[in-house]
Amino acid sequence: MTFPVNPTADDVSPVNLLLELPSHAALHRALAAADIESELGDDDDPEQFLDELSQVELRQAAAQARYAAPQTVHYFRLSGLTNMSPSELADLTDSGGFGGQVRAVEELHDRVYVVCSVPEDGTQAQLSVSEDARVTTVATFNPGTNLLAVRADDSDLAAGTVQALRDHPDLSEWTSVSFRDDGFRGRFEDAAVAAYEQLSLSVTSVEAGTERIDVTGEERGDSGRADVRGDEVVDDLLSRSDTERRTAQVRLSLRTADTIPPNPTVRIDFDESSVEFRQWVPERTLIQLDCVIQDAE
Repeated sequence: MTFPVNPTADDVSPVNLLLELPSHAALHRALAAADIESELGDDDDPEQFLDELSQVELRQAAAQARYAAPQTVHYFRLSGLTNMSPSELADLTDSGGFGGQVRAVEELHDRVYVVCSVPEDGTQAQLSVSEDARVTTVATFNPGTNLLAVRADDSDLAAGTVQALRDHPDLSEWTSVSFRDDGFRGRFEDAAVAAYEQLSLSVTSVEAGTERIDVTGEERGDSGRADVRGDEVVDDLLSRSDTERRTAQVRLSLRTADTIPPNPTVRIDFDESSVEFRQWVPERTLIQLDCVIQDAE
């Protein structure tokens, strides 16, 4: 998913940014996250509705959308990030000759956002790569913490984003947060997971005739699918030494009263250690997930 507008652009109005959202539902969620009541119908003109809002309301709603893409998040630990100031990161702007480059740094929502430009494959062999062959990504973190959330479509782009920050000598060491770590995953599930609706397992035994096992929970109407973790067959599969989690479709419950939408669905990729939202969510929901990951660490 691409950004509504280039996050480094300073000449785009809040109205134009909001009009670039992918759907009426996305616009509704951005407005709701900014605590703006909306009775905008599917057939109504969103531009006319937005023109009736104050400039303060428009800026608040736009802040829920500006960095809310891609909606796939990769998490990293950088020990030097804890004491890093926004101005130090801003000094990295356009400093790298190869690979990912920092384009802009902004403080918003009591967080720091670092906009990066990364080659399409995450790395590069030649000195310069045209902007047409680059992808915009965003890294964000809470000041005083070491957890970096990177919004990028795949792990190569995420690694290229971290590489852009590693030009700072205090950020040279990093590790990826692994959802295969039993302790971390258990704390994450306790804090944020309502149900595993689908689960894909890889079979690791070289002697097995099966490469992959897919499990889907029973459909239960408006409440969604059943949690496959409550199935004895799945419990047995998960306890085996020759299986490991591959991907999962998970219904979240972030334990907050203001999550938008209330129970978003995500796809967890255990190989890439990423979380992909299956519907557009505003910045507030992305931050709520980041906080859960931070606490589970």
